[in-house]
Amino acid sequence: MQSSTIRKPTIIAPGEGNQFSILGGQFTVKATGEDTNQAWTIYEFTDTEGNGPPLHTHPWEEAFYILEGELNIQIGTETILASPGFFVNIPHNAPHAFKIRSANAKFLVLVSPKGAKTFYEEMGQVADSSSLNMEKVQPVLNKYGLQFLA
Repeated sequence: MQSSTIRKPTIIAPGEGNQFSILGGQFTVKATGEDTNQAWTIYEFTDTEGNGPPLHTHPWEEAFYILEGELNIQIGTETILASPGFFVNIPHNAPHAFKIRSANAKFLVLVSPKGAKTFYEEMGQVADSSSLNMEKVQPVLNKYGLQFLA
């Protein structure tokens, strides 16, 4: 009879989790591929009014679940106003962007496959201030196949 190992549950209390910043937005790691049987990574993300990435694509799935505030989420040519309770799944390689509409916003960001987390970690090292230095950022974008469209 083959024995199976049961993974330990992942429990992260409010305010806990490794944190890093990308262009002023604060990421808190809630679970990684190591915690989810290699399936996905989840972040809690907070940011302020007017912030958000330009229209872009990347080769991984990304989903948002809005906890607080409002943001415009553009997918292709469609834009929706997302508020608490909205869930939006963005397929891989779909052009998308978001912009915070309220004073503050907090939402969960889920990425799959779990390896996409290394993109966010590396971006946190080269884009940890609110100004974008493309000379530092472009090698990371190239490495992970992310393309800015606007």
